Amino acid sequence: VLVEWALQPPTLQVLRPIDILLTTIHTVFPPKFGCPGHGYFAKWTSIKLEDVRKGSQPDDDKLTKGIRKLRFFLHPDKLPRDLTAEQAFMCKMLWDITSDAFEEHKKWSEKLV
Repeated sequence: VLVEWALQPPTLQVLRPIDILLTTIHTVFPPKFGCPGHGYFAKWTSIKLEDVRKGSQPDDDKLTKGIRKLRFFLHPDKLPRDLTAEQAFMCKMLWDITSDAFEEHKKWSEKLV
């Protein structure tokens, strides 16, 4: 998941921008990467890149709204109880990756102001 989706090529040393991760997260939900599927993941409505950007740059208000939607969807208390350990781990990993990327975005945004 990290190499295929989250890390920025070519060096794979930093996370991709949060707007890219948020709009492509549906591509890594189970049944990807050998993790068994679950009907819960089909309920996610993907977010379009235009929905989190103003022009070519991320729009902080729209991005925050999208992150809230994702956090609600991946929150451990909101997940179905019948997820396998592997599916729950995938949700935790996606939560951690997107949280780290959002924190990086906020730090970068503060430096610009």
